[in-house]
Amino acid sequence: MIDYELTSAQKELRERTALFCASEIAPSASALDSAPRDEAGRIVREAIKKLGKAGYLDLLVNGDFVSRCVAGEELARSCPSTFFSAMYSGTSFGLAIKSFGSRAQQDRYLPGIISGERIGALACTEDSAGSDLSLIETRAELGGDKWILTGSKDFVTNAPVADFFLVSAWTDREAGCEKGLSFFVVDRGISGFDTTETVETMGLRGAPAAGIRLSRCSVPAGNLLGKAGQGHAILGCINEWLKISLSAMSLGIGVACMEVSTSYSKSRSAFGRPIGLFEGVGAKLAIMFTNNDLGRMLTLRAAWSMDRREAESSVLASCAKLFTSESANKTADLAMQVHGGHGYIKGTAIERLYRDARFAELACGTSEMQRAFIARDSLNR
Repeated sequence: MIDYELTSAQKELRERTALFCASEIAPSASALDSAPRDEAGRIVREAIKKLGKAGYLDLLVNGDFVSRCVAGEELARSCPSTFFSAMYSGTSFGLAIKSFGSRAQQDRYLPGIISGERIGALACTEDSAGSDLSLIETRAELGGDKWILTGSKDFVTNAPVADFFLVSAWTDREAGCEKGLSFFVVDRGISGFDTTETVETMGLRGAPAAGIRLSRCSVPAGNLLGKAGQGHAILGCINEWLKISLSAMSLGIGVACMEVSTSYSKSRSAFGRPIGLFEGVGAKLAIMFTNNDLGRMLTLRAAWSMDRREAESSVLASCAKLFTSESANKTADLAMQVHGGHGYIKGTAIERLYRDARFAELACGTSEMQRAFIARDSLNR
């Protein structure tokens, strides 16, 4: 029998996370979006520490996927930028170390990531290499008991504030992507490591991003994650984790848009009655609710499948990411219509959510890529 009902512990987790985020995370969301880059970095560091003390980062590293999505929706509903930054630290870095790292790597890096005292980042994208991994230029050469890394990455979430980086590089380019790419753990501050200026983004401005440069960086042989040539497989797993995480983020944004719009529809009046009573506005609220509810069902179904290591979990994660990311954008657009010109004013909640929602369709595989993957899976069946 299939039972998608949340456990009592998961329901309690939702309530506890919602209360925590409402008091500790949501009040800083607007400031995080508009603050100068240095100040934004300070705010996000403090937020990550709070999440560590609350146990959220431990959940990202050691919890089940359903619980991650339940708590993640509440965090993203309060502040998508904080969710995004925590996702890359706790999931793409922390969970990767937990899943593929040696005991020494886990002992060295995970305590700081889980507590929020340290921040992690994933460095894969390059100026000419995004989805096409074969175009990566960064290389690693073994010299004695050291790996020498040379190259650059151009869009690394958390780079301005991160302490540790997972960096992809060729260890055997002739072997091709599936056997020639590897991941290395690189600490900030080592000789030859540098970050570029912070990237200014349209949305999710509180999740700082920048490029990194590696000029013959020397890292210990023990900083190789997993085995040499295992990078493609590791990145495949990370992308699966991030797809389901982005589904939770998109859902949180959609719920936030619906809640703000509902409140506005009750308080704003026209022609003697609240605008929510007008059919055109009410229909938009109904569509928001429906899309959010469907998105939650898809997300939890995919998370449930991932927890059980089902063969179809990967395509279900793509389905959830595709639907929720596009629904978040549609919901944000509807919310803007409900607010009219007042929603178009810089600094309003809807204006910020409208910008934040857009990146969900682009990150970790665009909607076009998700559709292609889903179609290919169907054809293979």
